[in-house]
Amino acid sequence: MKRRIFACLVASFVMAGSTFAQAADTVSLPVAVIGVSVSIWPAIVGKEKGFFDEEGLHIEITTAGSSARSLQQVAAGAVDIGSSSMVDTVRAIDAGAELKTFTNSLAVGTHSLIAAKDIKSIKDLKGKRVMTGGKGDITNLWWGAAARKNDLDPNRDVELMFSGSTANRLASLYAGGIEATVLSTPQSFQAIQEGWTDLGPVAPYLGEFPMMIWHVNTKWAATHEASVVGFVKAHNKAVRYMVDPAHRQEVSEMLAKASNSSVDDALKTWDLCVQIGAFVADGSVSPQAIQRVTETLLASGDIKPPEKPAAAYYDGHFVEIAKQK
Repeated sequence: MKRRIFACLVASFVMAGSTFAQAADTVSLPVAVIGVSVSIWPAIVGKEKGFFDEEGLHIEITTAGSSARSLQQVAAGAVDIGSSSMVDTVRAIDAGAELKTFTNSLAVGTHSLIAAKDIKSIKDLKGKRVMTGGKGDITNLWWGAAARKNDLDPNRDVELMFSGSTANRLASLYAGGIEATVLSTPQSFQAIQEGWTDLGPVAPYLGEFPMMIWHVNTKWAATHEASVVGFVKAHNKAVRYMVDPAHRQEVSEMLAKASNSSVDDALKTWDLCVQIGAFVADGSVSPQAIQRVTETLLASGDIKPPEKPAAAYYDGHFVEIAKQK
């Protein structure tokens, strides 16, 4: 009997040691995002399906509220990885932030310009209050291009206001504080269904232009390559899973729950994303896409010449390693 009890104790210690070793091998990885929307959909799926866990990563998503604040938190080392717009990332790196883009998140913007119910066209916004994500935000660049296309000065012909996240902008629209704003999906579908005016998608006004990316603190990445590569692998696996029509309902329910939107709006978002190829299966960001962003920012005066090479903003070796494993 004593031998049997001793054997059970030994087995218990072995199992406990094994569990402890597994826990020790798991890296806790805080990541900063602007808010919960289509821009981080693959990360939502990856977390829900356990793809990050499979790579030994415990993802902790924190809401920064804006692209700029996500970049600030990662640059300061408060978190290791963040989601931000490509334009904000280029600006931050150009200003000296020790950051690099390391994988794609949302290659094509799905945002629309949504207006008050009595507004029928973009030209009707003259003299009205319009809200974007910030002076240098991608949503503001979209608004500027859309306004000029419709013979409006984007700054002088409207009262321009700013708020960092889609959720905040939607709340401002509903409260009557503004007459129009740029909203991401699925929240834009929610507003349209409730009778607000859809003035159309804004991304086409800028042409080919990458939207959202994941960035990393370069000092941290230098000593945590396996974690960055693991993030890319899990993210890519999530993209492949979510674009499979067999998983359309499941992943749409995940987005609806995370973003507090309806499943119907999330399903519409899935349809749109698949139609326009919003997600990149291997997570890469092309040099041409980065050049398009830098040329736009140079032309607007947001960054100063000379133009830097794509490698100054994007470290593609994490994606390349992920492909090999």
